[in-house]
Amino acid sequence: MDLITGYLQNYEWGSLNALADLRGVNPSGSPEAEIWFGVHPSGPSTVERELGRITLQEAINLEEEEMPYLVKILAAQRPLSLQAHPDQIQAASGFADNRSKPEMICALTPFQALCGFKTTSEAYEVSTQLQLPEDLLFMIKEAVDLSQVIESILTKERKRDIESLTQMCKELIEGGSLSSEAETIIKVAKEYPEDPSLLIIPMMQIHTLKPGEALFLNPGVLHAYLEGVALEVMGSSDNVVRAGFTTKEKDPATLLKILDFEASPQIQTPSSGHHRYQTMTPEFDLERIERTTIQVSGREGTDIVVSTLMDTVLTSEKEELILKQGSAAWIPKTEGAYHIQTEGIAYRVIG
Repeated sequence: MDLITGYLQNYEWGSLNALADLRGVNPSGSPEAEIWFGVHPSGPSTVERELGRITLQEAINLEEEEMPYLVKILAAQRPLSLQAHPDQIQAASGFADNRSKPEMICALTPFQALCGFKTTSEAYEVSTQLQLPEDLLFMIKEAVDLSQVIESILTKERKRDIESLTQMCKELIEGGSLSSEAETIIKVAKEYPEDPSLLIIPMMQIHTLKPGEALFLNPGVLHAYLEGVALEVMGSSDNVVRAGFTTKEKDPATLLKILDFEASPQIQTPSSGHHRYQTMTPEFDLERIERTTIQVSGREGTDIVVSTLMDTVLTSEKEELILKQGSAAWIPKTEGAYHIQTEGIAYRVIG
């Protein structure tokens, strides 16, 4: 087993202090968005060996194993882009690679996310309260799904509609009418005041996760992470199509082809000190270990263990490794059975 040196990503939406505080180090002074633990070439992790430091990919190759997932600690101080990912069949045509990109997001602090669509009746009720334009309300009311509505929002001129929506949300908030949709629209509009995707928010599920709670997102689920610190596990793919809340390229036509309007990810809450989340994908599983000791055996792939609160001790027949808060370890299948012991909280990602 090896202590992983993660790769720090300094994206503009990151937090100035959250990741530094988690690891007990001084902030860099720049927004720190993500720490990557994995083999992705855009942010390769490393491990220390007797002859010097090598990449995690090189270490995995030496064991003749594979890592089909990427693990991140994510800290959002500003909204991330509104996006979705193709499934494996869709990815085989015109995307960067032919892999799917399922995601699991697990809150380490209170964490807010837009994730999936409301039912058309719920979307119509909220959109009416926020006084969306009549053409959109008519389409929502008559829709089997929301594809026509999303297409109209992303492809037609909507500047006045956006201004009207944000003004209505301000009036509701100033009048004491608390609405998660209105508050979310105002939050995102501070960063992207002219983005037509603001008009999509009334139709989306808004989740605020408590620490330990998680959402699993299959490909095709429209989502945007808004604020907080979380552990994120995803399939190792670069395929993404953006709808808004970004200066990067947006592709409404392709987005509409891959969106799953029926998917409605539900919050998963840990039920015990040792809890396995429902991931519904062959690429990875995720377990949460809180103030307990577990025995790991019968392994089929490569593991990563991340300590998120206090120290975690990993023990196999070969060695013992202490993980400080905010650090991670790679445990190859060849290591065999091992124990995870923590008085705090750790997460085991299972390949």
